[in-house]
Amino acid sequence: MQNKIKLYGDGIHDDTEAIQALLNNGVGYVKLPPAKVHYRISRPLMLHSNQELALDRFTVIRLAPQSNCYMLTNDDHENGNVNIAVTGGIWDYNNLEQSPNYQLAHRLKPALPGENPSQCNYNQEYCDGFYRGVAFLFVNVTHFTMQGLTLRNPVTYGAQFAKLQYFTVEDITFDYKTWNPAPNNMDGVHFDGGCRFGRIANLKGTCYDDLVALNANDGLIDSPFQGPISDIDIDGIFSENCHSAVRMLSFGAAIKRINIRNVYGTFYRYTVGITHWSEQVKEKGVFDDIRLENFFVGKAHPHPDDFNTSFTPEYPMIFLEPQTRVGKLIISNLQREEHTVAIPTIYISENSEVEWLSIRDSGCRNRLEAAMDFLVNEGQVGQLFMQNNILLGSSSRGKMIAGNGHIKEII
Repeated sequence: MQNKIKLYGDGIHDDTEAIQALLNNGVGYVKLPPAKVHYRISRPLMLHSNQELALDRFTVIRLAPQSNCYMLTNDDHENGNVNIAVTGGIWDYNNLEQSPNYQLAHRLKPALPGENPSQCNYNQEYCDGFYRGVAFLFVNVTHFTMQGLTLRNPVTYGAQFAKLQYFTVEDITFDYKTWNPAPNNMDGVHFDGGCRFGRIANLKGTCYDDLVALNANDGLIDSPFQGPISDIDIDGIFSENCHSAVRMLSFGAAIKRINIRNVYGTFYRYTVGITHWSEQVKEKGVFDDIRLENFFVGKAHPHPDDFNTSFTPEYPMIFLEPQTRVGKLIISNLQREEHTVAIPTIYISENSEVEWLSIRDSGCRNRLEAAMDFLVNEGQVGQLFMQNNILLGSSSRGKMIAGNGHIKEII
C-alpha cells in the first residue's frame, strides 16, 4: 500500500506535495483542515477542472523563501479549464523572502543569472515561466469563483487573470504591509484580455498600484492574452490611501459595458483611469458603455515613497488619458470631499474624445482655499448632459466646466 503523504501545517515542513496529492485525487471539493501554525508551499498548486480548494477563512498558507513562483493556478492554460473555485485562507506570498520585483530590481543591482528563463523575449512575447512576483494566475477558465480570502504581501499582483468567462471574484481583502524592493506594481486583482461576464465585488484594503485593473492590452511580457474585455460589474471598493480604484487600459482592444459602483476611499493617483499607456502606440484606446455610480472619494496624501516619485501624484479623480476614445460615459452620484489638493475632479485630456458624456447628481465639497474645477475638458466631447451637480466649499469654488477642448452640444 502506498504510504500516505503527510500534511503538516506546522510552518516548517513543506506541504506542497501533500496538498497537490489531494487535488490530484480527482475529488471535486478539497477542504484543508485548520493548520497548527500555517501551511507552507514551495511550488504552484494546480487546480483542475470541476474542483474547489477551500480553507478556513483565517488559515494561513505561506510561500516558502526563494520559491519565486505562483502560489495557485489552473492546470491547463492552453486548452482551458471549467468550473474552478478557491475559497478562504490568508494567502501570504512572503515577498521579503522572494526575489524582488523584476521591473525595479535592475535599478538597484544587476539581475542574477538564471533569475528568469533566458528563452523569454522580454519585449515581444509573453512567457509563462517568467518570474513576476504574482501570487495567483488563472488563464482560460470558464465558470470561475474566488471568494472570501486575503491576499497578503505579493511582490507585484495579488491575482492575475486572462480569458476568464462567467466569473465571480468577491469578498477579497488586500493585506499589503511589506514590499520588495518598493510598492510599485502591487495591484490587487488584475484582469487581462479576454475576460467577460464577471462580477467583482466587496474588495477591501490598500494597494500600491491599481486595486482593480482591466487591461485589454498590456506589456507583452506581463499579459497572457491581448484582447477585448466586456460585460463586467464592479460593486464595492473600500480603500484608504490607495493608488487607484480601477484602471482600464486599451490600445486597440475594446473595453465595453463596464459598471463600477459603490466606491469609498482616498486615492493618491486617481480613482478611475481610462488609459492608453504609451504615446508610442498609434492605436487609440477603445471604450464604450462605461458607468460610474455612487462614488464617495477624495485624494490621499502623502503618496508612498516608490520609484514613481519622479511623476506627479496629482492626477484628477476621474482621468481620461490622451489617445483614448470613449463612446458613452455615464457618471452619477460622484461625491468628492477634498482636503488635500485642488485638482479637477473629472479631466478629459487633449487628444481624447467622448461621444456622449452624462454627469448628474454629483459634486464636490472643497475644504481648501484654492479653487477647484469640476470638469476640465481639453479634448473632444460630442454631447454633454449635466444635471443637478453642485460645487460647495471655499469662496473660490472653481468652474463647473473649464478647459480649452471642444464640446459640440450641451444638453
